Amino acid sequence: MDITPEGLVEDIRRMARLAMIELNKEETKQIVEQFKSILDQLQALRELDTSDINHFPLDDRDPTPWRSDEVIMWNRYNEVLSQAPASEDGYFKVPQIVRDDRNEE
Repeated sequence: MDITPEGLVEDIRRMARLAMIELNKEETKQIVEQFKSILDQLQALRELDTSDINHFPLDDRDPTPWRSDEVIMWNRYNEVLSQAPASEDGYFKVPQIVRDDRNEE
């Protein structure tokens, strides 16, 4: 992104075109001013001394403990299928929602 005023105008126009938004000159100028303000704030943040700040504070914590994987047999299929509106051969039966209409017009 070009941060010169002309570059920002071009970037705003390109983003508006990609978003299919029409902007007049006044709206473009207003957005350019807002972008410049945001970029100025980011520049002020870049100038802060953060050398004594831990950027990864979670590194100091104990890692999440692992639990062992346990295989548990689950034999409640019939109970679950009995609550379904319809089932067939051990599977849920659902209405057809996709049709093959490609040849019909």
